[in-house]
Amino acid sequence: DVLSPVRKTGKGSGWWSMSLPIGTVTVTAAGTRVQVVASGNAVSAVNFKARLSNAGPVYIGDSTVSSTNGYRLEPGEDITISFREVVDLRRFYIDAATNNDRVDYAGVAA
Repeated sequence: DVLSPVRKTGKGSGWWSMSLPIGTVTVTAAGTRVQVVASGNAVSAVNFKARLSNAGPVYIGDSTVSSTNGYRLEPGEDITISFREVVDLRRFYIDAATNNDRVDYAGVAA
């Protein structure tokens, strides 16, 4: 999902808006990687957080990630990745060792 919050930046300073890619990925079948987003979202950083209610570890990676390799997050753990250049969120995939585990993500729009 993409949220578009609008916030006042200060008294008399006007308004600004931005688009933030924020969502949840559910791995319904362990061992079957799921792409984080299907359409492009350019980001300069992204945070992934494994849900505390997950039954096992989840794995973050590219299209070769599996339920046994990738960056491992235990339930409740998170990682923030910053990039020197803009990266498309479509490059990221999630897999899990247990069915129906979830990962929340929040990107910093480029």
